[in-house]
Amino acid sequence: MNPDKILRLAELFYSLATSEELPANSDNLTVILKNLEKLETHAARKKYAEKNLKRLSSGSSRLVYLTDDDTVVKLAKNDKGIAQNEAESNPKMKSKYLNKVLGYAKSHVWIETCYLDKINEKEFEKLTGIDFGAFGKAVDYGLKNVSESSDTKKPKNFDEIIKSDIFKELKRLGNKFKLMPGDLSRISSWGTKGGNPILIDSGLTKEVFEDFYEDKDSNSNSKSET
Repeated sequence: MNPDKILRLAELFYSLATSEELPANSDNLTVILKNLEKLETHAARKKYAEKNLKRLSSGSSRLVYLTDDDTVVKLAKNDKGIAQNEAESNPKMKSKYLNKVLGYAKSHVWIETCYLDKINEKEFEKLTGIDFGAFGKAVDYGLKNVSESSDTKKPKNFDEIIKSDIFKELKRLGNKFKLMPGDLSRISSWGTKGGNPILIDSGLTKEVFEDFYEDKDSNSNSKSET
């Protein structure tokens, strides 16, 4: 049986067995976030969040909610979600190309970030002057030491792309914080603010990948699916 399914069933059983009582609903984001951190199970936190926040999306590890303050709350669904939240909220990992983390739970069950408008590949090219497909391949190649990729073929236009500020910065961040290039090289991970492309998800580090994804996916350039 899938380990994630086993974990969900175990949490459901625990929630039913302990009859965890949910806090009162609230319109105050500070109260909502404090209540989420106080709850003991992922199942209870999800149930409470569904009652108090607007869900935007859901991945394999985190639920994403829009708040009334036009910010985003990333709520962990499981331990790998907590690990990604912790990695993404690293106070040393800052850049004009990374989405700003506004706050996080001490347990990292949630983080709060800025809400960004998503962009498509044409919009990315308009903002940077770089074709996104070529950019993604350049990032994969430039961070192959992090992903331990066996692909040694240099992509087309690589020598031109590496001169760009955005590539230099992502390569710096990727090498320093061991960011797997999978999230960096897919357009769904990008938004925009103030005329800059901004990376929305930066929680998939090499450590997180090795702890939670490597045994499920033989491709070391995996993507986190939030």
